[in-house]
Amino acid sequence: MKKIFILLFIMLLAFSGCAMFKGSKASEETAQPRQEALNQAFYGFPDIPVPKELTYVPEHSFIYENPSMRAGVMFFNGNVEMQSLENYFKINMAKNGWRYINSFRYKDVVLNYQKEDKTCNIKMSRGAFQTEVEIWVGPAEKTTPQKGNALK
Repeated sequence: MKKIFILLFIMLLAFSGCAMFKGSKASEETAQPRQEALNQAFYGFPDIPVPKELTYVPEHSFIYENPSMRAGVMFFNGNVEMQSLENYFKINMAKNGWRYINSFRYKDVVLNYQKEDKTCNIKMSRGAFQTEVEIWVGPAEKTTPQKGNALK
């Protein structure tokens, strides 16, 4: 868990430093949907669909990119039913090549996905007047198979 927070902190620092050099054009580019199809849009990540009923919140979102990876956090809100939103992500993430790992349900719903060398966590919360969605995307930990028994 500490590694995730440290990685996100480093990404935040790198992103804020790079934003000074890119100017306002970069923030306008990420605020607009890149592709649209039926009832979905893609913000910053061409393989993560978002329903058009959700509004992108750029002041809380950031995307870090280098030649070998892209990671970030995107925030959305809108008046969408939680169960409908959960079903939407389960269907459309699979269509975009994401493998469903698990989910957690309590007051909020968290869906976890994995794809080749990256992970995606989608957290959905219902507020008094709207649903809030956080989509976290980052690199997956590369594991190597260990030989022998680790408990020896």
